[in-house]
Amino acid sequence: MIQVADLQIDRERYLVTVHGQPVQLTFMEFNALWVIVEHAGRVVSYDALAQSLWGKPVPHARRRLAVIISRIRSKLGEAADVIDTVTRVGYRLAPRLAA
Repeated sequence: MIQVADLQIDRERYLVTVHGQPVQLTFMEFNALWVIVEHAGRVVSYDALAQSLWGKPVPHARRRLAVIISRIRSKLGEAADVIDTVTRVGYRLAPRLAA
């Protein structure tokens, strides 16, 4: 289990909560969030995230990832700022939370 500010992620139960309220993420959304949070303090490149999610190169991976991250942010509401985009590189846990 990982706690980041008001966000709690339980890997064993595939459960995400914000302020104690459950957030319904798809399997892919959950795994993308987990990879980013698990690598706190480091940028997860588009290629590394795609490899983690699909296990192989996929067409239009950056666009697919952008859609997944957008959906995660939308569902997290006020906790959406936990994910930063590093332009042309990938995603990371917001630096203020990674310490």
